[in-house]
Amino acid sequence: MDVHGKGKNVNLRIDCITRTMLANVPELLVDLLEIAAYIYCADQRLSRGTAQLANFGESWRRNLHFTIPVREPGLWQQDEVQRLLADTLGFLSDDSYSFEFRKATRPFLSRDLYFHDLIDASADYDVVSMFSGGVDSFAGALQDAVLRNRSVCLVGHSSSTKVRSIQQKLVEELKARGLERRITYIPVWVTNENVRTSDYTQRTRSFLFACLGLVIAHMSGKDSFTFYENGVVSINPPVAGDVVGGRATRTTHPRVFRGLEELFSTLLDRPITIANPLQWLTKREVTTLVQEAGMAELLALTNSCTRPRSWTAAHKHCGACSQCIDRRFGVLAAGLGEHEPALNYKVDLLTADRSASDDLRMAVSYVSFFRRVGATSKERFLVDFPEIVSAINCFPDLSAAEAGDRIYNLFQRQAKAVESVITAGLKEHAAALFRNELPAASLLSISFARNSVEAPPPANYDSQAKAFIDRLAAPVFEFAIDQSAKQVVFRDGTTLTDASFRIVEALLENFRSAKAEGREVPFVRPPDLADRLGITEQSMRTQLTRLRDAIEPLAVSLGLVLDQDSFVENRPRAGYRLNPRLCELSLADIRAPTPRREGG
Repeated sequence: MDVHGKGKNVNLRIDCITRTMLANVPELLVDLLEIAAYIYCADQRLSRGTAQLANFGESWRRNLHFTIPVREPGLWQQDEVQRLLADTLGFLSDDSYSFEFRKATRPFLSRDLYFHDLIDASADYDVVSMFSGGVDSFAGALQDAVLRNRSVCLVGHSSSTKVRSIQQKLVEELKARGLERRITYIPVWVTNENVRTSDYTQRTRSFLFACLGLVIAHMSGKDSFTFYENGVVSINPPVAGDVVGGRATRTTHPRVFRGLEELFSTLLDRPITIANPLQWLTKREVTTLVQEAGMAELLALTNSCTRPRSWTAAHKHCGACSQCIDRRFGVLAAGLGEHEPALNYKVDLLTADRSASDDLRMAVSYVSFFRRVGATSKERFLVDFPEIVSAINCFPDLSAAEAGDRIYNLFQRQAKAVESVITAGLKEHAAALFRNELPAASLLSISFARNSVEAPPPANYDSQAKAFIDRLAAPVFEFAIDQSAKQVVFRDGTTLTDASFRIVEALLENFRSAKAEGREVPFVRPPDLADRLGITEQSMRTQLTRLRDAIEPLAVSLGLVLDQDSFVENRPRAGYRLNPRLCELSLADIRAPTPRREGG
């Protein structure tokens, strides 16, 4: 694979960048763009299990190894950088990744190679946001530009002219409605060139998208950028039995965002944040934002379909993919069906015959999934839908219990929206259903059919589930300091020593004094903490990662729900502190046995 030269087969181009902004792009970020382009294009070139194979998890996963020439090999060769790349991409696409980085041996072309249509104007934005042209990204842009009166730079990635034309049309319409001074659009092309792709899923697209966002944000002097995605799709548990692992797309999953934040922060040696202001909204609630902004008439111009090759002049949505199904439910639940004709969809959501392909399974699974969600109590939610657990520790401002509650409420609202659309459809088409005029394989005809029998849960199931949720809601995290042995000791015998102990020791005085005086535990700024430890900030972050890895076994041995802030808490732009919810005991009270594990 190559981004330039005689063997070029990966196209990477960013248009409409100012010369002032281009001057701010370090070679490290040009490396990042090329790496992201290679990963994205390789993802499409290498086939995996097909959609015709049921329960094909093993065939789905691939082992991907990249050897990449870079301008800054010293940074890319760091173990921590490669770990963050492999871990984040592994969760994102459900593949195994490994990397080798070497110094480029041939001269690289100028950075101008990637940045076309340079202009001399300077630009300043309130927000740098990723823009796909779908309902969510359009609604998010309207929320910022119209409802919040902010200036927005929309970064749009496209791999086809169809997708790019949708983005351009929406931007033109917004500017024509008086938003020209608040909307800037930067289109980006990243495609395979002269090579046929063999995989349709594009699971690593959001990594590429995030790298583009980071570069544009950095050019604009910002340390944050935004994705717009409703919370249900963001968390996106599998709705069908064979939608396993990465098949349930994780492109905007909170865990992916936290992994990318850590990677980008490590690369640039300063905190980078990724925001999703739509995280706690359902599709219906996001779609309503378009109406609140007074732009409902533009709704039909947006496009959410994942199958652009199927688009025609008459049908801009296939109506069969999961994104089309989710979109149509959201539009109808929001009462905005009149602004998007049903004819825009090749397959009507409620009344079309879906028997000719796999379309029926996806639609019925979607309805059945949210019917099951709607019938699930809060106490059983995480037990019945364990895929949700991977998200609850990924919200820095919320405890695991708070995140679990908010996710449960989010999914309940989505379930009610789906139910409202089905109920309204049954009422509207009651006569046709009675006369058997709707196809037997239409969603309305079979969505409430009983086609399976489930064994009842054991008699003590509810009490077991409640006890599990109680442990999630009220963890007790206790530790003691063994000053003579230079150890942090936990109740199961786990210890933190060496570098991990020194981090705790550096934060301990603030923790103890604040607890004694009944005040908030203060944070220590990253440079100050690094100075206390006598190391660089980069080394400090590496040691913090090892500390967090060392205490992960406590989740099992002590029944705790742990996230990266459970012991040492990090708050962007504030720094680090021992988590105020920790409880320090005396060494005698902790009753530590002989240490079984060492960390640090």
